[in-house]
Amino acid sequence: MFQEGIERYVVDTPFGFDDGDSFVIVLKKDEDGWHFTDEGHTLMHLSYYDLDIPSTKGKRRSFFNNILETHNIEDINGELIIRVENEQYGDSLFSFIQALTKITDLSFIRKQHISSLFKEDFKEYMKHIFGDKCTFSYSEPKHDPDGNYVVDCYVDLDRPLLIFALTGDYRCKDAIITCLAFKEWGYTFNSIGVFEESKNISPKVLAQSMDWVDKQFSTLTSAKELMPEYTKKMALC
Repeated sequence: MFQEGIERYVVDTPFGFDDGDSFVIVLKKDEDGWHFTDEGHTLMHLSYYDLDIPSTKGKRRSFFNNILETHNIEDINGELIIRVENEQYGDSLFSFIQALTKITDLSFIRKQHISSLFKEDFKEYMKHIFGDKCTFSYSEPKHDPDGNYVVDCYVDLDRPLLIFALTGDYRCKDAIITCLAFKEWGYTFNSIGVFEESKNISPKVLAQSMDWVDKQFSTLTSAKELMPEYTKKMALC
């Protein structure tokens, strides 16, 4: 630990992120006493890997909140701090490092549960765009009472919009078959496919899906960037 400023000490530890960067841990004093802080570095670092915890909801946010609560961490506009109680500097530092490690592990959890989180993020974004017009896991009640042809997000418009969350070849083929079924039943509709990662789809299946799904976005991130303009242009909102 070395001093860098007035009542500010940089704590050097061997702990850090998967990419080799070290945690930023600083011991500082304010009107409420001493505390350890990451000076906002941890969440900023994770945002480089498209893990924007402050703005996310659902399971990921729940994990994050549980970590903060367990370790008595405060999130002050993205800066994580832990107060030093009763001069227990060592205990506070140890708990702070544990919390930072768990928070960075959210990126690992993201990889493990990427599909479920993708679907969760997909739903969250569709609700943001289309609101109450969305019905998730929709099946056409008259022609498909058994739910064999499921639309991930059905948007109730004058011309219905069928949106598919495409996590792999299997889901792409399902989307194609569902579009064909809706055509067979006489529906006129628009369709959108949002890939989890289009680069993971086999070329043959990707080409087939391009023939039957009207518009496709290579990732959810690209959908977030481009879908608002597309839906406005196509009068889909």
